[in-house]
Parts: sequence; structure tokens; C-alpha cells
Amino acid sequence: MSEVYLDDKFQGVMVGLALGDAFGYPIELMDYDSICERFEKLGCLDLAVSKRTGTALFTDDTQLSLFTADGLLWAHSAGADDGRVNYEDYIFLAYQVWLYTQTKTVAGKEYAWLFDPGQNPYKLRLLKAKGLYKKRTADTKNIDALLKIRNMAYGTPENRLNDNRDNGAVKRVAPVGLYFYNDTAKAFDMGCRAAAITHGSPVGYIAAGCYAAIIAEIVSGAEIEDAVRTVIELLEGVAEGEILKKTLSYALELVNNESVEPRDAVKKMGYGFEAYEALAIAVYCAVLHYESPRYAIQLAANHDGASDTCASMTAAMMGAYYGIQGFPKGWADKVQYKNLISSMAEKLLKAVATTEDFNVDDGEEE
Repeated sequence: MSEVYLDDKFQGVMVGLALGDAFGYPIELMDYDSICERFEKLGCLDLAVSKRTGTALFTDDTQLSLFTADGLLWAHSAGADDGRVNYEDYIFLAYQVWLYTQTKTVAGKEYAWLFDPGQNPYKLRLLKAKGLYKKRTADTKNIDALLKIRNMAYGTPENRLNDNRDNGAVKRVAPVGLYFYNDTAKAFDMGCRAAAITHGSPVGYIAAGCYAAIIAEIVSGAEIEDAVRTVIELLEGVAEGEILKKTLSYALELVNNESVEPRDAVKKMGYGFEAYEALAIAVYCAVLHYESPRYAIQLAANHDGASDTCASMTAAMMGAYYGIQGFPKGWADKVQYKNLISSMAEKLLKAVATTEDFNVDDGEEE
């Protein structure tokens, strides 16, 4: 594979996760036989475009990922890189803004300042994108958890608020892997912490840490399978990480087991509704079809389960490896809010590379 530049990888992850999400959205929760009846005999093989918008629509997977990215940029603007504030505070505040887009409310009056430019100097650029207000497979676990968090008392691995372990923990943390791409251990830790804000089960938030760390490793130049093996090794010293270690190891075992058909292998790993299942399916599809983003995304989407989340995570891994140019021709340009998503990728890269403050209103599409 020819050299892929860092800016292409950042674009590949952010646009890719939205692309995979949009690919799986029309067939989410459908069983494979029904998918084949509705589309083709081998399932949904192409990116569907909405007749109303002329774009491929994504779900809350992409919405939450964008707000995670904005939370990181917000923390960067506030001085997290210098240790003056912590990243989790601003990721949590960004999630409260996402909560507002979905419910027209926040968890309490103490968050009203977020929407007052006189009190909050940070530009909430995502509020301009009216399509982000749409409820598409709205994640009730995330909404319910965020509505209960008063006075910044969000969950952490040390102070768990609940036992949530669904894929709402893992699907939103790819931007963490980008921001900390040059520090896999930090990507893992912050992925766990970003997820633990709403998901208190170690099976949920550790899966998120693994996903962020895998993205970081691939962006740094690792082969996809090698990235997974590195994260398995990282889990050796992680309390309560044994389930994820076994999960990732099992996914790689299935890749190397030629006696198991790919669709049967996906079934063996579950439906993708649990965080660890979604991670296992995405890893399996990305490693098995590491030479073809198209086939990897198709396999991740066409099964009896969380088609959008599994395809989104798979596409993010493929984008981290191949860059945005690795996706089938024309797919990336069809994604709703492609320019906005690309601009978030650019800002993340610049934030990592410089100390520049990107807290500006730059006229992104609405």
C-alpha cells in the first residue's frame, strides 16, 4: 500500500464512520433474510441515498462521534493539553449539547449557560447543523443517563453510575483515537473515560477504550491485525479487561478459521447490540477484508443486528488504514454533512499538531 498521509487518515476515520453508519442505517434491526428480500440476494451492497435530501443519512452514532470530537476541541481550547482542565469535563458538556438536540432540554438548569454566548465563549458550531437534531435510532441509554447527571457528576471508571454496557458506549469514541493517535495508552484511557460518562459496566467502557486504541494504532501506521494484537497486549494490565481480551482474541481466531463462513462467524460474535459484540464484529470484518473497505463494510452491515454501529466502526478502522481515498468512488461525497464532518477532522488534526485555538465560527455548512 502506498503511503497514506495523516490528514487523509483523519478524514478517513471521521468521514468513514459516518459513511459506514449511513450504509447500515437502512437495514438496522432487519434480519439477513429480510435484507436480501428488500435489496439483493446477497444483501445491501451499496450506499443508499435519501430521495428527500439527496444524501446518505446517518444515525446517532455519527452525531455522538461529532460531539465527542467537539468536546475534545473544546478541551483543547480550554487548555487540557497543558493540564489546566480535563478532557472529560468538556466531552461531557458536549454530550449535554447533543442531548439538547435530541430532547430540547438538558439535565438541569446548571447547564443553561452552555447556550448563552455571554457566558460560554466556545462556539457551538454543531448547533447550526439542523440535521443533527433528527432522531435516527436515538440511543435511549445515552439519553436517559445524560438526563440524570447533575452538577457535572458524570460517571468515571472509578465512580460508576450504572451498569450500562450496550454499544452506545463504544460507537462514539473514534475521535479519541485520532486525538491521541501518538499515544495508544492515552487513547485507551480516554476512550474508557469518555464512555464511562454514561456507561458504568467495564465491559462497555473498556470496549470503547479498545476501539479508540485500535484507531490510534492504525493511524500511527500499524497493520489492522497488528493494532488489535497490540491492544490485546495492553489489556494484560487492565483490571476487568479479561472479557475484552478474550473477545478480541476470539475475533482474530475466527479470521484465521477458514472452516467458518464469514456470516456464520459474525453470528458467533453476537448482534452488535452490546459494546463488546460490536467491537468484535468490526474487528473481524476489518481484519478479514483488510484489502477491501467495500467488502468489510458490507459484511459488517449485512447481519441480524446493529448494522449501523458495526459498519460505522468497521469503516472507521478502514479509513484509519487507507485514508478517505480508500472507500469506493463517490461514497464519501454522498454522506450528509460531508463538509462539516471533514472540517471536524481537519480541526482535530490541527489541534493535535499545534497549539492553535480553533474556537471560531468559520461558516461551516448548516
